[in-house]
Amino acid sequence: MDSNQLTAISGAVIHSENQPGVSYRLERCIGEGGMGVAFFALRQAPEGLAPVVIKIVRPEITLNANQTATILVRKEAVALGRLNERVPPSPFVVRFVDTGAAAVLGQHFPPLPWLAVEYVHGGIEGTNLHDRVSYTCKHVGTAFELDRAAHFVRSLASGLEAIHAVGVIHRDLTPGNILCCGFGEAELFKISDFGIARPQGMAMTFGDIILGTPGYMAPEQNSDSTQARPATDVFGFACLLYYVLTGMPLFDVKAPVQALLKLREPRRSITESPFLTPDLRERSNACQAIDHAIERATALDIGTRPQVAEEFAASVIPWLGDGSTRRPRRGRPLLDSLLSLASPADLSAWSWTVRHPPGGDRIVQSAAWDVDGHCFAMTTRGPAYWTGDGWVDRLPDDAPLPSGLMFARRFDAGGWLMGGRRGTLAVYGTDGIREMVHCPDQETVFQHASGRFDDLLVAVAEGRGKPPVLWAMAAHRWLKPLPLEGVAYVATLLRLDDDRWIISGRLTQGHGFAAIYTPMQWEVTYLLAPPTRAFVGGASTPERGFGLVVGSNGVALRIEGDTAQSSVAQGAPDLSAAAMDVLDREWVASSGQLFVRDPAADPNWRLIWADESWRSPFVSVLADAGLVVAMTVDGGIIEGRAGWRAQGARRQSSQSGLRAAGQR
Repeated sequence: MDSNQLTAISGAVIHSENQPGVSYRLERCIGEGGMGVAFFALRQAPEGLAPVVIKIVRPEITLNANQTATILVRKEAVALGRLNERVPPSPFVVRFVDTGAAAVLGQHFPPLPWLAVEYVHGGIEGTNLHDRVSYTCKHVGTAFELDRAAHFVRSLASGLEAIHAVGVIHRDLTPGNILCCGFGEAELFKISDFGIARPQGMAMTFGDIILGTPGYMAPEQNSDSTQARPATDVFGFACLLYYVLTGMPLFDVKAPVQALLKLREPRRSITESPFLTPDLRERSNACQAIDHAIERATALDIGTRPQVAEEFAASVIPWLGDGSTRRPRRGRPLLDSLLSLASPADLSAWSWTVRHPPGGDRIVQSAAWDVDGHCFAMTTRGPAYWTGDGWVDRLPDDAPLPSGLMFARRFDAGGWLMGGRRGTLAVYGTDGIREMVHCPDQETVFQHASGRFDDLLVAVAEGRGKPPVLWAMAAHRWLKPLPLEGVAYVATLLRLDDDRWIISGRLTQGHGFAAIYTPMQWEVTYLLAPPTRAFVGGASTPERGFGLVVGSNGVALRIEGDTAQSSVAQGAPDLSAAAMDVLDREWVASSGQLFVRDPAADPNWRLIWADESWRSPFVSVLADAGLVVAMTVDGGIIEGRAGWRAQGARRQSSQSGLRAAGQR
């Protein structure tokens, strides 16, 4: 049987065996491996369209394994599907969507097992770890900086812990199998491609096919793959750490025999690479400690290695920084390299897709996005989570949230900062409440918060008949609260840089205001703003010190440093939400409309999408290079992408009355 037949089935439709009314249209082949072929596909469901990746097992694998490949894929899917039982699920593992077997090659061939997982949109620096390390080496002259490497280690350790907890060993951790999206503090690293993963306790062989990638594959996979356990993945983890620090493979080999020979030699030091960041090279003790940790983790004897990923991470994290969970930042050279790039695609050619229709009975009070398109929201019915293809309105019973919560904000990857009544602030993640604090005044009701408990945090409290109050916490210690006399309410709280926040809203005099709050100086500086009834939404990029607040009459106020510049969106509609992407483009939203502008190229706003049937205001917008997602108060979600323009997406757009504003 010719495997090339499998790569030529674009356009085929696979119907879900598990989810009524759901089908998958294979749009194009995006990759091939020893086990199967991966397709970009559109998940078509009653609630809308969603991009996914479907991996179909090669026909020769199915035949050689005597149909047990189907059993393996399905058992694997069940095990990985258990990760979805957590809400939110781990952001460091590509999310399982569906599985089955389909006769995609026709009735004369056996059904081929397939697995559907979430589509990761990537970004300017690339879609996988190989792309991103190569980008930084080429454009910056070094591999990952220290805080970025530490963030990578924490992310991968957390993802592996989640995988191992459900009894799955990945066995093929390579730079190409770690997918990436986002930038800076929002960057996500996701473990993907479970084509040769194995639920513990299952014995399976695929004839003479090598299960793993030489140079990243643990030696026990070469001799007796039934011995694979979490320490098998620790081996690959250590190889990946060497790669992100040096831009080079630890074992530069092409075949398993070469890898076994290399394992009997001393390991290469990270200092041998010309791409090692100078901040680490200058610390010889740290380099030696990391070398030792990598050598131990890649030992020939599996019993000598750290037995779990967290143990390996704990051995290297202190040498990559101060051991804190501070936000990963990016150096100026990397930022400059990104801003010098052209836009990823002509915005007029973007495809717009309804991910979820508006008009439901879910009323969203606040919504916070992770860069993978997942969202945690506070609604009138309680907390809700958008998985990327559907809403989950019930959180696990073993991970309860405090009562009286009013808002949700992104805290870090997979973590959400929430607050509300009784002066409560809490961080919620996959494992439930991570941390919780209460302000000294138990009558306080927090409406907004931003920052970190161990660094600097600002929260806004409002009470009936009283002016809003700014609360600040420095290293877990509350500072003196600051009442905002003359302010009716605060609608936005945005971190501008390390020490300052933007606040905006409405004054008691009846018009909008924007100001900069410096908590360590107990100071609020009001900015000159054009007339508007109120500012109600905004966004910021703390790494660059930019902020954007929007309000009625189409007014948008861009804040840089201590200055502000205003602009008015076309038609002067009331704006309700905003976002800024890594290319410095600004996105703003009004009811049924999205606008964009590039301040460096054109001061004017451009209407990029419009649909009169979307009557509810937008409450939140996510923007990245080549991607924008916006959510309305009634839970409608519209998405624009530069990276794919599927026929199915265009059909859905036509059926819903959606149209690109430029094509009217």
